[in-house]
Amino acid sequence: MPELPEVETIRLQLDQALKGLRITGVEVLNKKSFVGEIGDIKEKRVIGVTRRAKITIIELEGGVYLAIHLKLTGQLIFLEENQKSKISKACFFEIKDQKEGPFEVGELPNKYTRVIISFDKGKLFFNDLRIFGWIRVLRDLGDLGEDKFGPEANDEKTFTLDYFKNILAKTKKPIKIVIMDQKKLAGVGNIYANEALFQAKILPTRKADSLTEEEVKKLRNSIINVLKEAIFHKGSSDRDEAYRQITGEKGTYQNYFSVYGKAGQKCPKCQGTIKRIVLGGRGTFFCPNCQK
Repeated sequence: MPELPEVETIRLQLDQALKGLRITGVEVLNKKSFVGEIGDIKEKRVIGVTRRAKITIIELEGGVYLAIHLKLTGQLIFLEENQKSKISKACFFEIKDQKEGPFEVGELPNKYTRVIISFDKGKLFFNDLRIFGWIRVLRDLGDLGEDKFGPEANDEKTFTLDYFKNILAKTKKPIKIVIMDQKKLAGVGNIYANEALFQAKILPTRKADSLTEEEVKKLRNSIINVLKEAIFHKGSSDRDEAYRQITGEKGTYQNYFSVYGKAGQKCPKCQGTIKRIVLGGRGTFFCPNCQK
């Protein structure tokens, strides 16, 4: 599932591409993927694009919003007028119970396109293999359920050291599970939890309330720094990731992973062996020598 860096990359790119454009039409190819009245957004201009946690929010004139959650396999591809897709092979990750593997997206729409939003100068394609993602028309952003999200993990003003110390002191759950809890910290998923814990030299299985004040400080800084670096590299498109930029191009942060997906390989710091366990139902990667 795209995490904060991927969604923030999409937000930044959509904000630049869509701001000032007018919606001229909406084609819903799968009813499950679009909730709301098309008439509420048609002919409305885009004011800007924001984000809350892993949700992209397109703000339209007249107090209307398009909220988009990519979930597991969603993609947003924007093509300007007369522009051909730059994607030659956009590969959704292969699912064991799914017969279909990589597919060609030289032409859009394709069989995984669920919604097409037309603007006066281009089209936005919402592709989704699994059909878990959604687009919703909202009049009130409160309908997103603000109480479901903690502070943004890359916002140093709200994700303060005092806040972090307070939430960790209240639970004995494994630290990796806690920092992936969207109610406590918005935007961190499996990839960046693994990477941040490695940078902070903390075992993912450690009880959250066992961290010292110095470790809490290191982990907070690591989370912020890893997310910042991943945004710089336009997010991660690893071999099992469907994520693409709005141009159809991959992110590149997967080229800089330290531990994620590297079980059995050498640790980049100590040359020990990276281990993999399952924690909270997710693959968890760490170095038993470096992380304590």
